[in-house]
Amino acid sequence: MKSQIKRDKIEYSYDIIDMRDIACEELLNSNDSSAIALSILCDFKGRDKQSVINTILRRLRELNNDRDFEKYLEIVTLYSTNRGLEENIKKGVEMLTVDIEKTPFYQMGVEQGKELGIKEATFKNAMLMINKFKLSIDDIVEELNIKKEELLEYMSKKNSQK
Repeated sequence: MKSQIKRDKIEYSYDIIDMRDIACEELLNSNDSSAIALSILCDFKGRDKQSVINTILRRLRELNNDRDFEKYLEIVTLYSTNRGLEENIKKGVEMLTVDIEKTPFYQMGVEQGKELGIKEATFKNAMLMINKFKLSIDDIVEELNIKKEELLEYMSKKNSQK
């Protein structure tokens, strides 16, 4: 590749940098998505290829909205062909698109949320029955099959929020 341009009265020279001589960390640590995309062409310094690619994709995902991420994903995919890393890109994309709703922790959180929502609704109904219909706490606790201490604690919190 030429390192200078000479035409008529214009003379311009520049240094050529081989991307393989740059450590990928230098670009990966940037907050510039273009630099991060270019890091796929850099020296991985013996790091696992899949790990580096996963980091590249994760950083691009963190820094960009969906539309821009898709744009940079196309760029990284194109660059990956220069190094034969297309399969690693596919695996990295799969890693990013794990359906979070299928993870056990998410499902446990949903169940806990449902339980808390049901409990909240039950306590609200209990307070309504006590305040509006002047029913006793003991009758409500027995009828709704809830713990008196929990109901009293809930009522205390709601009254202090007013």
